[in-house]
Amino acid sequence: MSGLSGQNFVIEFPNVDRSTVPYLHHFVTFCCRFLAYSNDNEGNPFQEELVPLATSSPALLHSMAALAAGHLSRGQPHHDMAAAKHYSLALLELKESLSDPVVARADSTLGACLLLCVFEISHSQNPLWLDHLTGARDLILFRGGPRSNDYLTRFFSLLDVSGSLSSGAGPLLEGNYWLGDGDGDGFQNSKLLQWPYYDSGNIMVNHFHQLMIFMAQLSRLSSDSMGKLGTNHPDIIVQRAYDIHDELLAWWQSCPPALRDQSNDWRRQNRPRKLTVPETLEEEAFSSTKSCMQGCIIYLNHILDPLGRGPQKLEVMEAIKDILEIAREIPEGYGLEMGIYWGLFMAGVAIFNDVVAEDLIRRSMKADPTSSIYHADRALELLEVLWGRQHRYGAKYDWREVQVQMGIQM
Repeated sequence: MSGLSGQNFVIEFPNVDRSTVPYLHHFVTFCCRFLAYSNDNEGNPFQEELVPLATSSPALLHSMAALAAGHLSRGQPHHDMAAAKHYSLALLELKESLSDPVVARADSTLGACLLLCVFEISHSQNPLWLDHLTGARDLILFRGGPRSNDYLTRFFSLLDVSGSLSSGAGPLLEGNYWLGDGDGDGFQNSKLLQWPYYDSGNIMVNHFHQLMIFMAQLSRLSSDSMGKLGTNHPDIIVQRAYDIHDELLAWWQSCPPALRDQSNDWRRQNRPRKLTVPETLEEEAFSSTKSCMQGCIIYLNHILDPLGRGPQKLEVMEAIKDILEIAREIPEGYGLEMGIYWGLFMAGVAIFNDVVAEDLIRRSMKADPTSSIYHADRALELLEVLWGRQHRYGAKYDWREVQVQMGIQM
């Protein structure tokens, strides 16, 4: 089995039955490119480091096949049976792997667990993704704790922090463990010096990892605001929110102009020469980071005023405008929407009876399901409920409470 054009590796699975081979091929040539970053075609550690381990790990092999079959089934439902079969086999093999401490510490076991998490996120309607992610957390701790120069730790952190924003709780591991190991050995010193390949100078990754600090803080703040602390000491929640707000804006002002001041119509600007593919993808990554940052601004204000009792702040209006402009400019069919789902969701939460904005968000979140691993079906389902109530009753609702009431797992 060979990789994408330009990839110089061949992987053989001599003991795999013929019906499984197309799924492994789809995993190598497509799924790997969208697991962590969109259009991640070259120097991809999933292709180069994880996939070869499947030759000796049935748990990883079936996890790969399950995820690939699950993705294909979104456009071709007849693959659903194969997805369920490989998922069940992966669970059985993973359970067997955990009985051996040496195998339990292997990258193949952690990789299998993370892929099952992605399978649940992208394919099912239940919250089992969090169970698999918790299992991955336990494996990381069993391996000696998170190592920031490890691609599987980085992948876990992306799932952990982004998942915490919608799960109603903070990240599963304490601290900013994705930044460094405490001895100065962060991603900048890793053998994965530039991942994804198009992130020249690691500008996007390094700054997104900084943004993840604020995402994690907002996740914990939201959880606390919905609990006893928010009920008994709302002043503490307010002060924490203001502190996060000030630090977030100060950090954003310190970001490079290429990121912070990127024009949303950058694709249509006249240039001395056409952008190369890596340059274009880097600009797309900057747009995603901007959208995520603006989503954080909206979320922070939502935590302070979840029912919209006060007038909407100017910074929220500007954040909504920025996110919608980014969404309007994104070309369809390339899987780029996966990078702005969070911003789109928060913009959808913040708007009020704006059918034009609703339609744009709806179209963007209903992007071609075959063009990326991830989708926003359940997030859009929740927005549709919120919008319906707004139009019907003329009032704002807290999406976190509605999510619990409706049992919608994002």
